[in-house]
Amino acid sequence: MNFFNRAIKNVTRRLSKTMLLTIAFFMIGNFVIVGLGVANATENAKTLTRQKMRAVVTFRTDYDAIYRYIDTLTDEDEINEFYQHYPQATLSDVQALLEDERVKAANALTNTQFYQSDGLDFVHLNNQAEQDQNYGGGVEYLEDGTQLVWIPPMFSAKANFFPNMIEFIDGGYTITDGRFYTEEEIANSENVCLISNALAQQNGLHVGDSVTVYTNSPTEITRPDSYYANMGLTLEDITLELEIIGLYEPGWHITPDMSQFDWTSPYENPDNMFLLPASTVYKAQLTMNQKSFDYYASQNPEDEYYSDPANRPEMEKIADIPVYDTTLLLDDPLNVDSFIEDHKGGLRQFLTLDANNEEFKRLSKPLDTLNLYANFIVWLVVINAVVIITLVTALTLKTREYEIGVLLSIGASKFKVVMQFFVELAIVAILGFSLSIISGSLIASKVGQTVLEYQIQESEVGDEEYYPGNDYISIWDNNYTTDVTLDDLVSEYNVSVSPLIIGEIYVLGLGIVLVSILIPSMMIMRFNPKKILMNQN
Repeated sequence: MNFFNRAIKNVTRRLSKTMLLTIAFFMIGNFVIVGLGVANATENAKTLTRQKMRAVVTFRTDYDAIYRYIDTLTDEDEINEFYQHYPQATLSDVQALLEDERVKAANALTNTQFYQSDGLDFVHLNNQAEQDQNYGGGVEYLEDGTQLVWIPPMFSAKANFFPNMIEFIDGGYTITDGRFYTEEEIANSENVCLISNALAQQNGLHVGDSVTVYTNSPTEITRPDSYYANMGLTLEDITLELEIIGLYEPGWHITPDMSQFDWTSPYENPDNMFLLPASTVYKAQLTMNQKSFDYYASQNPEDEYYSDPANRPEMEKIADIPVYDTTLLLDDPLNVDSFIEDHKGGLRQFLTLDANNEEFKRLSKPLDTLNLYANFIVWLVVINAVVIITLVTALTLKTREYEIGVLLSIGASKFKVVMQFFVELAIVAILGFSLSIISGSLIASKVGQTVLEYQIQESEVGDEEYYPGNDYISIWDNNYTTDVTLDDLVSEYNVSVSPLIIGEIYVLGLGIVLVSILIPSMMIMRFNPKKILMNQN
């Protein structure tokens, strides 16, 4: 008779002991199922919520760190020196991050406004803002009686330093004709642009046509008393002619049912937005910036900044201009944390990568705490189970010494005797855990939800106050992070006993049996069959 058959016979013969051990494993199994179910639910909720978030990382200058550092300085000259030369994120810094294959697109945007030239009309909303004199333009009379017609900006522009935009990958924008600008066109600051379908239709424009806009107010340039005129700026300096290389459809439109409709000015309408290389905008504004620098240098010859020619804007310095917030779109939301971890060590001082993790961690706090408690309970139950089962098994050996002595005397190896004890416990453990799966599945969901609700109340983590009816959308908003709420996380929290958890329970149960049999097995190894039988006689 092999040890396996002997184990089965012992389990069936000693029913009272088998039932007691089965109940013990049943109770252990219920606690373990609840713990593993809750822990698994919390991790799944965080993972599923993270997957719903846009996979973006913001690269920027860490101004909070700068201010904290400045607070440590006491010398006034040292403080002024730091303010003049503190590090800022530049295009060169961004280029190093773009080499990572996880980056799909990058937005280093420059937002600006354009003024309309003769023959170019904007897309009308026919709302209150267009009828209001302050938005639709008006007449101004100078002191000498000169009549001046004031025209506000009618167009906006989003200009990127890279040959793609997040909006076209993950923001609902689509190119309907033509193409986006290329790396070469950015490098050469070429005068190319994309315009919306609505703007093209309003003016009868097509891909290949050209449009002319002003980069500054022509009224301010031509009025004799403006400081622009004192700088020597002319209409030619602010005139920008652009070739249309593509037509696109914005991801959203201003509609009459929106609360901000009546007071949306033309340049806030996404249909009136130009897309073009940021280097083109830099070049278009370069003359004005140079003349401005020269003017202030002549007015303030003693000023340290303007007296240094190295501070004068030049086209060659475009790679070193600050890019403020650069948003990187990654291939997977679950790669966000690893991306930050991989690159944060190589950043210059006072530069940082941010993925809205602080807000996510704040809202995840109840789930993290619940996960901690659940894992603690599992390990506490497992350790106690090992101690109790080990003690019971060791005490049982005393009553089974004669059986062990007989088995050893007829030639059974000590290893087979140990394996018999292991199989006996394993059969009972599997039976107990199998029964616990049914009850544990029913208990885990209810207990998990109740504990989560209590934990949320105790942690006092709530959503930000929401103002209903606020549907304002801004074309200047370059924040691409996904706002999450506690409700978003909780909605993904679902305690269930999956096949994976069932597998973990059986593995854990057999692990408990294996560890519990180690100490008794050492006692069996010391048994001498002859001595045992003589003592029995």
